[in-house]
Amino acid sequence: MPTTIGYVGTIEAETRNVSRLWFALTKTSQGSEWLKIGAPRAWFTMKMESSDRPTHMAQLTLLLESMRNGLEVAVSHGGAASFHKFEPKDSFEVNGVRVVRSGLSF
Repeated sequence: MPTTIGYVGTIEAETRNVSRLWFALTKTSQGSEWLKIGAPRAWFTMKMESSDRPTHMAQLTLLLESMRNGLEVAVSHGGAASFHKFEPKDSFEVNGVRVVRSGLSF
């Protein structure tokens, strides 16, 4: 399973058609250079309507705290999803989130 490591740069929620949480990573904690997988900026997503919602809510807590404190995260995910946020092959469904420096994971 692929893992991408970076710093949480943005978190967005979508409620049209499907409740989905999106986030993107940067290369540094204070930077604005977005991580890419292939050519496009990579967007990671969790479907909030799924049976995994409690897990996704716990992961959201990790993402928010990591963003607030500039902590590095490791995101495990599948390959490019069949849908996209802005351009083809820019979206990846999350399997897990781990804060790299503190050892917390869900």
